[in-house]
Amino acid sequence: MTNAFFAAPDMEINNFIAALEREIRATIHVSIQQLSTGRSYHYHSHTRCKSASIIKLPILIEAAARVHHGELHWHRTLTLRDSDKVGGAGILSDLTSGTVLTLCDVCMLMIVISDNTAANMLIDFLGLEAINNRIGALGLRDTALYRKAYTPDTEASRQFGFGMTSAYDMQSLLASIARGIILSGTLCEQVMGFLSRQQLRDGIPRYLPATWKYAGKTGAVDDVRNDVAIVTDDIGEQYSIAVFCQNIPNSLWTADNPGEIAIAEIARRLLLSDTIVQQ
Repeated sequence: MTNAFFAAPDMEINNFIAALEREIRATIHVSIQQLSTGRSYHYHSHTRCKSASIIKLPILIEAAARVHHGELHWHRTLTLRDSDKVGGAGILSDLTSGTVLTLCDVCMLMIVISDNTAANMLIDFLGLEAINNRIGALGLRDTALYRKAYTPDTEASRQFGFGMTSAYDMQSLLASIARGIILSGTLCEQVMGFLSRQQLRDGIPRYLPATWKYAGKTGAVDDVRNDVAIVTDDIGEQYSIAVFCQNIPNSLWTADNPGEIAIAEIARRLLLSDTIVQQ
């Protein structure tokens, strides 16, 4: 996926990432693009990976697309049921059955704290097939939603679990959102607003300057740490970036998980070393 224009820095960064893979005994997948120039860097970016909660981004896009086409409104209400409640990240499983939330609220919870119950409510409401049809219409060839969160695997989902995607697919999707391509400009801004409120920030933004803006989505299961984002620097330059760490032998559920640290180190190296900017 690299071109001659990036040959020299590619080799340096490739070696850096390969060393990280050996250190944490995991596989790493990276895709980054500078939006103003289209310059990019890719490392095993088309490999199909366990998405974990990254697959919640296409779920959000399906909801936003239906708002765009007038089929839904952000104020449409959904009612929490006991049957919706699942474990893992989120707060809805602790709320009272019968609680009424807007579509906007459920989407916000699914994105900013990765609420699994919220995701399941949306999958039931929007339809798994419709979400996958949207994924296909967006041209995301390596991406699929297989099932609801915390439900048994099927034969199709056994390898990837909740969902499948690639670093390239998610980076290109974010670039389209940031450029206002896939929805109306207003709705793309609203989607960016959801992502900018992300509360899980142990990966990409960890070592970046506090003045930089991060709008992203994370995903994690025991052996996986993923992070995708639009990063905006102090002068307004924007980058779409996806970094996945897969097959991590250490399942530590803290900010010190080696996958989280590797993601942060890669983001720092790519975004603060002028690897992309100075080419």
